[in-house]
Amino acid sequence: MFLKILFLVLSYFVGAIPFGFLFGKMKGVDIRTVGSKNIGATNTGRILGKKYAVFTYILDMIKGGIFVFLFRFCIIPVEYCVLSPMLYGLVAVIGHTFPIYLGFKGGKSVACGSGAVFGYCPYLLPFMILVFFIIKKITKLVSVGSLVSTLICILMVFVASLISGDFLVDVWDFSSSALWPLNYWCVIFTFLIGVIIYVRHISNIKRILNRTEQPINY
Repeated sequence: MFLKILFLVLSYFVGAIPFGFLFGKMKGVDIRTVGSKNIGATNTGRILGKKYAVFTYILDMIKGGIFVFLFRFCIIPVEYCVLSPMLYGLVAVIGHTFPIYLGFKGGKSVACGSGAVFGYCPYLLPFMILVFFIIKKITKLVSVGSLVSTLICILMVFVASLISGDFLVDVWDFSSSALWPLNYWCVIFTFLIGVIIYVRHISNIKRILNRTEQPINY
């Protein structure tokens, strides 16, 4: 029980690491005070440049998916996992959204959430990134690409849960005895990650509807 609680706590504290904020501090800028004042990859890139947007996204994705991956592929024994590996992705997203290190004022969790999905189902992420860039190319809006790809991801996980016990096993032909089935807990936690992302984008959604959302040019 101690280890079960410990891994959940670690998921939060790892998820709460504000990489965008740290990159800003390295460059002498508090990104919470400039641009959109968000600590995520988009605002980091807006203030520090495309390279730092990529670094921030990758690191935020890793922190969202690290414990999901470790439990999903039994690197950490399954007896220490609570309900589903995706729970640890949800906890990491909560950490990113409400980081203890920054007074519980964090980011919008797109990269962290996508990392959780990647940790559970690696082959799904490239498809979601493709969807994101297609939508961004059409609309010029990162927020629209993020929201659309998040919605499609939730729908795909839900559909996969209806047609397959473990869609990763079906695709990659791994031994199902060592892996977690895609159960209703996985669907619920994926849905909750999506809800957090949408709630954090309420201001963006309002600007999109009012046609005042600013495009990103990098």
